[in-house]
Amino acid sequence: MTHAPAILRVEDLQAGYEPGAPIVRGVSIEARPGEIVAILGPNGAGKSTLVKAIAGTVPIESGAVTLEGRNLTATAAHRMAEGGLAFVPQTDNVFTTLSITDNLTLAAHGLSAAQRRARLAAIFALFPDLGRQPSLAAGRLSGGQRQMLAVARALIVLPKALLLDEPSAGLSPKVVAELFAKLVEIRDSGVCIVLVEQNVRAALAVADRLYVLVEGRNRLEGSKCDLLGDPEIASLYLGGGRRASVGATP
Repeated sequence: MTHAPAILRVEDLQAGYEPGAPIVRGVSIEARPGEIVAILGPNGAGKSTLVKAIAGTVPIESGAVTLEGRNLTATAAHRMAEGGLAFVPQTDNVFTTLSITDNLTLAAHGLSAAQRRARLAAIFALFPDLGRQPSLAAGRLSGGQRQMLAVARALIVLPKALLLDEPSAGLSPKVVAELFAKLVEIRDSGVCIVLVEQNVRAALAVADRLYVLVEGRNRLEGSKCDLLGDPEIASLYLGGGRRASVGATP
């Protein structure tokens, strides 16, 4: 786990879909370069609302989001990638009628032609399944391949931080393992990843640090080893005490 200063900071964030009715109530998190941070908690805890607010798709009532010291709190969602923050929503995260290459090229529209070519080559090296069929329409991909494409689209502009909302939803255990192995590769390249997951076991297999939200507030935070070392905490919040092995695979 990296000990570098945090690159992404979320401070005392309050956010929700309706004014005066916050779902996220003063949450603070941080993520460092080359680190996977998992956001866990029961249904309705505000996990997805939190990452959507960070990404600019849910209104923020108060608090701050900074990336490399730059305040992104009031940045429009479509400008977040320019600021170094990429977001992969749970659904509607690719253009199904466009080819794999066109999906990636569209996401890279702000790059020069030479930069786009270089980034496409790098993405296809990271995701060889996509590189083998670049002209295939995204709508014809399997669920796992489509999620890989969604992650690839987010990475094409070389973000500093990557947010993912329930990336394992609807995928088989084998595909989840493949996808999360790619997330580890991305983390090892220096990108910080903030991951919202209901699949606790899959998240625990790759996360460096954890935040547990309950009713829209921070309830627990710490390294995976620290939290799993307390059987009461593990049983209450992480799904099974010492049965939730630190070294488990998704």
